[in-house]
Amino acid sequence: MVATATPLLRRAAAFAGGVALTLGALLSVPTAAQASTDYGPAAWVPASTSNYTDASRESDYNINYVVIHTVQGSYTSAINWFQNPAAQVSAHYVVSKGGAVTQMVREADVAWHAGNWTYNTQSIGIEHEGFVEQDGWYTEAMYQASAAIVRSVTSKYGIPRDRAHIIGHNEVPGATHTDPGSRWNWSYFMQLVNGTTPPPSWTSTVDNTTAGRFTASANWGTSTYSAQRYGTDYRFANPEAISDAAWYKFDIPATASYRVEVWCPANTGYNATTPYVIATTGGNQTVHVNQQGSGGVWVNLGTFSLAAGDYNAVGVSRWSGGAGYVIADAVKLTRV
Repeated sequence: MVATATPLLRRAAAFAGGVALTLGALLSVPTAAQASTDYGPAAWVPASTSNYTDASRESDYNINYVVIHTVQGSYTSAINWFQNPAAQVSAHYVVSKGGAVTQMVREADVAWHAGNWTYNTQSIGIEHEGFVEQDGWYTEAMYQASAAIVRSVTSKYGIPRDRAHIIGHNEVPGATHTDPGSRWNWSYFMQLVNGTTPPPSWTSTVDNTTAGRFTASANWGTSTYSAQRYGTDYRFANPEAISDAAWYKFDIPATASYRVEVWCPANTGYNATTPYVIATTGGNQTVHVNQQGSGGVWVNLGTFSLAAGDYNAVGVSRWSGGAGYVIADAVKLTRV
């Protein structure tokens, strides 16, 4: 909301052009709230009727913008100030660092937040707890909560989900404020708004020596023969039509698509059709790997749907029709 930081007792003056809060008002806790009727996840704590304009949007004004603000203070202080008749300022929504949301002005009414009457009449204002000049306020929970509000109002009022219509307070014509500031990650926020963010990154590698993550029977020997090995050693066994797989256990965070890669040394005496078994959500799938070539690198078996949980996700089977040792070295999963 404001351009620069101010001391605690002066902070509220930036909200309303010179009217300051008392220390008690800044630190007090708002009264219990009821649920919002405009946006279900929000609590409803009405701003003072002295701080906004009654309207019937979109009958009297079209809603064309969303304006992003930073409070320059706490979540609670913003809520308390918007309830104070002396404030002469308000916003439709306030979002906390932890992702809590309070609505204070109905979307149909005109909140006084942009410092430009035309933009006030045509926009939804969202305040965010924090300070523009300090790190650590714009959390994942805050981005997610704020983006959800923006998705709701843009769908409701047909607002394009682009940076010409979702703007910072500093981008309002005639603005003298700098919020949300350079620490606000517009690129990430707009990805959230548009649902184009990549899935959470996750990768995990299990070696044959990873404690509690690899199991194999006594039929599997241990070797350090090849310098192409992953880690200190690798396991080997003779091919045989028998259920005696070596298994790699992963704690998979979510049911999703994962790339499966395997590492093993290569040798002309190893198996050309080694079966790797992947425990997918649709049942076990088998991919054969030529372990006579492409040693000492990650070999991509493909992308598979894997269920969430801690279980044996990939195995190396001895059930091969080819000659030569089957090798079990390392397996890597990556969410894609």
